[in-house]
Formats: sequence, C-alpha cells, structure tokens
Amino acid sequence: MNKFLGFTKRNLLVYFKDKASVLFSMLSPLIVFALYMLFLKGTIIDSLESHAKGLENFVSKSNIDALANGILLASIMGTSIITVPYQTLITLVKDREEKIDYDISATPMGRIQIIMSYFASACIAAFIMTSVVMAIGLTILCNSYDMSLGAMDVLKLVGFNLIGAICSTAMFMLITMFFKSTNASGAFIGILSASSGFVIGAYIPLGNFSETIQTICNIFPQTGVTGLIKKTLLSGVLNNIDSEIGGLDNGVFVQSIKDAFSLRMRVFENNLNAGQTLLYIAIITVVFIVLIGIVYPKIYKRK
Repeated sequence: MNKFLGFTKRNLLVYFKDKASVLFSMLSPLIVFALYMLFLKGTIIDSLESHAKGLENFVSKSNIDALANGILLASIMGTSIITVPYQTLITLVKDREEKIDYDISATPMGRIQIIMSYFASACIAAFIMTSVVMAIGLTILCNSYDMSLGAMDVLKLVGFNLIGAICSTAMFMLITMFFKSTNASGAFIGILSASSGFVIGAYIPLGNFSETIQTICNIFPQTGVTGLIKKTLLSGVLNNIDSEIGGLDNGVFVQSIKDAFSLRMRVFENNLNAGQTLLYIAIITVVFIVLIGIVYPKIYKRK
C-alpha cells in the first residue's frame, strides 16, 4: 500500500508541476465560456423565452437569466468532466515517451498496482480541477441569482462531479494507454475538445435533435452526468418559476425546459430517471476499469 500511495503522490506532483498541462486542462471550459459570452447566451435566452411565450407576465427576466447561466455552468462542468480527466492522464503518456515506464516496470510494484496508481492520481487531479471550476461557477451564480440551492443540492453536485471524473478517467485511460507520444495525445485532445460541447449539448440543446441523435449522444455517460448536474442546478429556479405561473400552464413550461435542455437522459425515446442514469454510468465505469486491468499488462510488458 505504501508503494501504491507513494507512486500516486508522485504522479500528482508531476501533473501539477507541469503548468502547461494544468492550463490546457482548463482550455475547453474556457472555450465554452467564451462562446457563451459571444453568442450562445443570446441563443439560449431566445430559446427559453420562446418556451415561455404567453407567460411573459409570470416568468421574470431574472429567472430566465438564472436558467441561462445555470445551463452555462452545467455545460462548463460537463466539458470539464470530459477534457480535464483526459489531460490529467498525460503523465502516463509522458512516462512511456521518455522510457520512464521501463524503470517503473522494474520496481517490485505489480502491474495492477502501477496502472491503478495512475488511475487514482488522475481521478484525484481531475476531481480537484473540476471542483475548482464548480466552486467558482457556483459562487458567481448564487451571488447573482436566487438559485434556491440547498446544502444537499451542493453535495449532489460534488458527488456527480466525482462520478464524472472517475468515469471519464476510466474511459480515457484505456485510450491513452495506446499513445506512445504526447504529440499523438495532443492531437486527440484537440478532437475531444471540439466534439465534447456538441455531445453534451453545450452548444446546441440536445432537444433540438432527432431521437436517434439524442440516443447516440446519451450513449456517452458524460452526457448523463451533465444532465444530472443540470437537473440539480436548475431545479430550484424551475420550482420558483412554477410557483410564479401558479399552475396556469399545468406545468408545461417546466416540462418543456426539461425536454429541450436534456435534464434527463433520453435513450430510444425513453427518459431515464436519476437512479437508472447512475446505474448506467456505474456499469460503464466498471467495464472500463476491468478492461484497463486486462489490457495494461499486455501493452506494458516488463522490460
């Protein structure tokens, strides 16, 4: 256990001492924020106002803005959950590129201990980085609007953040094990950063797509995690709006927002509840962890 903890600590120090890796970890969330400030905010607000058509006297501008900014924060957290865990795995690639893995494989540590140490350090680093994003976003959001978030809601967000970090780390570790250079790894992060916003609905709400596209996007567990974050972030505001409307629309506005902005995981025209979504994410995570344990000893043979 001491060897495992020591190697995990070493991997964490290597990552956090590399300022470039830390900076690139935050690149995708910054891109989402920049796009939001440039034109996405107007698009989201227009969409929200179109859903509230006829209810203008009941749905306040403040609550519309709160919904839009809540969707932004959820989108930033969603992209962070995808790109940050991948970037924290750069240590694994660098060790292979610089032949450090030869020295590591010569230690008394077992193969499973070595890869699980990489996995644990990447999960911890990813959780720390995404938690920083979440803390900054929540502080700004709650100081600007009445989000009606309780302590339990914040704990849920922390939990979803942790689950997302673990799941993404497991999935991307299986991919990064096949990279032999940081150049190849860097090329993949470019593709990942560009596509992640579309997959989780950060750029265009998934409700605007066909059922087939929604199902394909929701195959990725990170989309489900983002949906759970959105649901938790926006539930208080949606309840406030529902109270403002006073039942005049029989809850149609709130329901339309949930469908349009993917507050629930939708697969094959069926909405999955929170429990079913978490079960799916857990199954995917376990499958990838098992695959890591099987594949790593075959790729990294002891020299």
